[in-house]
Amino acid sequence: MAAYLAFLGGCAATPAAQEIGSNRQAFLERLSSDPQACQTYREAYVNGFQENVSALAQSDQAGQAEAARQLNQARERLLAAGLSEPDCARPYCIIEPLQEGKLETWCGYRLDADRGEELYQWLDWETVQAFVQRQ
Repeated sequence: MAAYLAFLGGCAATPAAQEIGSNRQAFLERLSSDPQACQTYREAYVNGFQENVSALAQSDQAGQAEAARQLNQARERLLAAGLSEPDCARPYCIIEPLQEGKLETWCGYRLDADRGEELYQWLDWETVQAFVQRQ
């Protein structure tokens, strides 16, 4: 099965890992070889971020507190595994304000561009997760 990476900004998908540029390939290999504790932390980080933004949009202080509690637990589990946040590649997560007070989230990774005029390339969270889980 070919792995496909979608890029922010509507670029076409790039086929299988062996055809991916060297920066992307090295990054994906690093994520695949990270300790499971890092993967668990990243998932908790993104889920907590998304839950916090959802609670923010609904002015739900209890939901925000719960999201913060879950993130703190994830950090504690990471420390218990002998790691800290800087030991794990963590995606960037942003909030995009929408009409009527709604908020959208986007999480992904910024890497140096492999080629072209752009300085960076972006890999979205869901696509990277799918790739890492297949490894």
